[in-house]
Amino acid sequence: TFARLLDGLREVHAHKLLHLDIRPANVYLRNDGSPLLIDFGGARQVLSAEGMKLPPAYTPGFAAPELHARRELLGPWSDIYSVGATMYACLAAAAPQRADARLENDLVTPASRAFAGRYAPELLEIVDWCLRLDHLERPQSVLALQKVLLGEPPRHRPG
Repeated sequence: TFARLLDGLREVHAHKLLHLDIRPANVYLRNDGSPLLIDFGGARQVLSAEGMKLPPAYTPGFAAPELHARRELLGPWSDIYSVGATMYACLAAAAPQRADARLENDLVTPASRAFAGRYAPELLEIVDWCLRLDHLERPQSVLALQKVLLGEPPRHRPG
């Protein structure tokens, strides 16, 4: 389901924009069960040499560390962190710890430990990969994340 949800996000990124507010409340399930990413009002971060056009708003627990500080590091990997946080919230029924607090004292139990035996280990490793605090250690594109979600082996080990 998340792989299909990412089609719209991939299109947003192709237009040099970031969504910047991916969270469970912005995932709409249609009558046929297919997901739709909504609320593109935050998709205003232009990826360009000039930098941000408007200051982004964000939802604590779902925003990547670079949204809290060091906004010059924003990129597709920032939305990917939010996708990972959204997946984690679906498993835990609660948002993960705020990223800025995680940088100080990370209390998030990795999905691969917290939900072991209840969900596929490959899925849990993907969630953990998306939630890495270092933006360079996350999937770098939505396409790369989609491929792994659909069962292709990652170029870089997510676990």
